[in-house]
Amino acid sequence: MHMNVYTGTYRTPSMAPYMMYHHTQSFAGPVLLIGLWVIQLLIAFLLYRDAKEQKMLAPVWTIFAIIPFFGYLTDLLYLIIREIRAPRGTANPPASL
Repeated sequence: MHMNVYTGTYRTPSMAPYMMYHHTQSFAGPVLLIGLWVIQLLIAFLLYRDAKEQKMLAPVWTIFAIIPFFGYLTDLLYLIIREIRAPRGTANPPASL
């Protein structure tokens, strides 16, 4: 084992080829997170428009939909509740078959 006197860490000589790119940063993580958040904002915008049309609490649903990672669960919950509950505010309900 070799000790790096500057950092105080140990490494074996067999790890040397794998540590060649140690100083570079990967931008895949931040780009992926930003991309997922942009998609989440788009879904939240569409959810707001639909919730307003359905006469549900649109601002509350939108705030919950914007929260990172929790928003995707909120979107699924909204879709379930939207399908279960009866639509409100329709002047001419569709005729049943």
